[in-house]
Amino acid sequence: MLVNELTEMIHQNAKEHGWWDEKRSTNQIVALIHSEWSEALEEARAGRPLVYYNCTEDGNAIAPCDVKDETECYYFGKPDCPYRSKKPEGIAVELIDGVIRILDFFGECGIELDDPETGNPAEVESLWGKNSADEDDVPDDAAELIALLHAHTSNIIIDDKHDPLNLVQAMSMVLVWINRQGIDPLKLMLEKHEYNKTRPYKHGKNF
Repeated sequence: MLVNELTEMIHQNAKEHGWWDEKRSTNQIVALIHSEWSEALEEARAGRPLVYYNCTEDGNAIAPCDVKDETECYYFGKPDCPYRSKKPEGIAVELIDGVIRILDFFGECGIELDDPETGNPAEVESLWGKNSADEDDVPDDAAELIALLHAHTSNIIIDDKHDPLNLVQAMSMVLVWINRQGIDPLKLMLEKHEYNKTRPYKHGKNF
């Protein structure tokens, strides 16, 4: 899948959910990207998994499903569990949310990513492959990674040129890190995108 195709999908969904009904400043977008990195940090601090789904069986109480086998829950391992939340949660998911916000921003600005070697539109997989952030620049520790993501994200407004490559670098670092954990970054992003399509106007938020 091409990055530009994914960008178009994500941006179109954002527009349909009201995110661009009014003009939004770059500073606001950057703040919201920062919020996703911070939410990932809080998931890591709480010791939560990279990806998990909440269980809603106990009335309104929502807690991560952590059953070990079918003796603890009849629906263990079954994809049709009626109590399994449709919303993916976790460290990796919050990081993916930051990537989704970056791609939405690129869609609004008309920024397209090309393969630097061929000049052709870049494949999504290239962002954690041959044209990705240097593996040595991507720390294993989640907190260290998130500190670097905040720095790259801030550079989009600190840098006088407002160079979007700062956000490309942040996005690539996220995808490299998630792939390193044994999770398919594109599959996770598409899953979260599909969930976002079911959410209410502006996800119930003011901005």
